[in-house]
Amino acid sequence: MTDSMKGVFRGFDIAGAGMRAEMQRSEIVASNLGNMHRTGNAQKEPYKRQVLVFEELLEEARGGQSAAGVTIARVEKDDSPFPVFYQPGHPDADEAGQVLGSNVDLFQELVDMQVIERSFDANLQAMRTYRTMLQNTITNMSR
Repeated sequence: MTDSMKGVFRGFDIAGAGMRAEMQRSEIVASNLGNMHRTGNAQKEPYKRQVLVFEELLEEARGGQSAAGVTIARVEKDDSPFPVFYQPGHPDADEAGQVLGSNVDLFQELVDMQVIERSFDANLQAMRTYRTMLQNTITNMSR
């Protein structure tokens, strides 16, 4: 591909990177939901909610840097406190009958899933719009 054609498909690359990042984010949310009932005690920590940190991808271009999408910078543990509940017969209960629960909040995870869905849809619509723009450009050039 020649240098003049190199940036023609950049819009697809940027939207695709966003879709890949949201797909990874949905896997983290699924993991949080799947482990939300893992408990612990003073000796054994319960499951900690995980969150993704996104990072903008930049590409060197003439005259500076230009956007090239997004990627996952890292996965972090949520350090919010664990809820404590009283359940003396639980296998993870301490001498006082207290159990540490996971810090995963079901409603927060459901909201995150809605945000992921909307972001995925927005990136898909951006790809469709970019495709239409390219089709119109090719049509106009061939006249």
